[in-house]
Amino acid sequence: MENEKLKNENINIHIKAVIALMLIQLIHKIVREIPGSINMGGPGSIIVIIFALLLFVGILLLIFKIKWGLILGIIDGVWMIFQPILVHIILSKPDINNIWWYPIFPWIQSLLIIYFCILTLKKLK
Repeated sequence: MENEKLKNENINIHIKAVIALMLIQLIHKIVREIPGSINMGGPGSIIVIIFALLLFVGILLLIFKIKWGLILGIIDGVWMIFQPILVHIILSKPDINNIWWYPIFPWIQSLLIIYFCILTLKKLK
């Protein structure tokens, strides 16, 4: 009886994993990136807010079982790979705490988001 309930679950486990990763990334943007980009000034704060909104919309779409949430997750994941390169290397803005290895964390998060979004898209086809 319990196994039947688990099989008839509303949201697929793959989608739940993507939602969890996107939620972690959204909280990271709210807690760390938005305040940091506002302190740095320039158009970066608007761009970070836009990508935070994309994550939020992607999470909502996934909750309602709309595949476009996965596409938004991939877009945000790809952006998170290039964002630290753009900000810290090309624009030469130091990290808030002067930690040179800080970009490793967003890169790992973004790679996991991209991986699970692609995996989920394959599973849903």
